[in-house]
Amino acid sequence: MEVLSVDAKTKGKARRIKISESISAFKEELRAITFEPIYGDSVKDIITRLTAKIQEISEKYDYDIEFPKKAEVETDGNIYYFDYQLKVKTKSGTKRLTMRVQYIMYDQEGWVGMITEVE
Repeated sequence: MEVLSVDAKTKGKARRIKISESISAFKEELRAITFEPIYGDSVKDIITRLTAKIQEISEKYDYDIEFPKKAEVETDGNIYYFDYQLKVKTKSGTKRLTMRVQYIMYDQEGWVGMITEVE
């Protein structure tokens, strides 16, 4: 749990108050769009659309999202699983979350991607 310390004055003495911010509501919004298909011409196209959607959700909470340069990748035929370690910067600090995205190639040219898990 990230904690921001603030000095509060009571009866002339300074006391530390802990303030923390949870990203659980943000995670729930990401979970709400799991298994919602995003279509594109390539994996890169889908990543761009997915990034824009996540950025839009994060702006509602006044969070900054730092996306990784690389992701852990697993393959199973024409199905690719990417695990992204996102950094969510809140007013009180930085939190991390893991998002698993599945990409599937179909019709030799088309791709579909979807978030399958948010931790």
